[in-house]
Amino acid sequence: MPSYVNPLIELQKYVSIPIIPPEEAVFSPTEEEVFHATKIFTSSRVGSEEAVRFVGTYINGAEMPESSLPEVAFLGRSNVGKSSLIRSILGAHPQVRVNISKKPGHTKALNLYCIRHHFTLVDMPGYGFNMPHNFEKSVEAYLCSSRRLCRTFLLVDADVGLTCTDNIALGMMKEAGIPFVIVLTKIDKASRHKVLKNLFAVVEACKQEGGHTCFSQPFLVSSHSGEGLLLLETFIAYVTGCIEIKGQ
Repeated sequence: MPSYVNPLIELQKYVSIPIIPPEEAVFSPTEEEVFHATKIFTSSRVGSEEAVRFVGTYINGAEMPESSLPEVAFLGRSNVGKSSLIRSILGAHPQVRVNISKKPGHTKALNLYCIRHHFTLVDMPGYGFNMPHNFEKSVEAYLCSSRRLCRTFLLVDADVGLTCTDNIALGMMKEAGIPFVIVLTKIDKASRHKVLKNLFAVVEACKQEGGHTCFSQPFLVSSHSGEGLLLLETFIAYVTGCIEIKGQ
């Protein structure tokens, strides 16, 4: 049974005030629950060719094929590490190629991946630098119209923190009533001080600007080291109905 470390809990050791307000419940699954969740993803990595399937690329949600599967969407500023994170989640499955580019704005449309017939992962174009001209048509229209979308994962660079464009995206989620959670990426590349500073800013932004649609606990991950990945995968499995978490 795999053991896991919640980077947020580890960071709490270095500050005296609570990172997450005491009245907010922290997503903290048991190791057994993590084990059940990771079976979904590990089976995808080493299973059959159909374990992870690339569905297709679409300019807007109206073009997407009909499906009854729940969806999770990944969104973030260009060069936030979105493609690297998705590749880590999919486990670099040999049948599915997730292109990673050093050039910001590589993803230009909605890329769909079906995970073991349990749920669909939607990789959306990045915003900010080199944002595709069809961003509004692709991203905003999909987020506001999809009936199967369980959660949007808004990625923020742990070394950079919230930017103006991130705050615009956060406001869009709140205004449209889209359930979302913030994920701090690249935590291995930022100092502990900077991660804590930007983490507190994210928690405050969730409280002040996110409304009831923002999950109060941010997730912290590193695609390079794998830190925080098991917890994030467990949350994905939870929100898509693949597993149950006691007390959540």
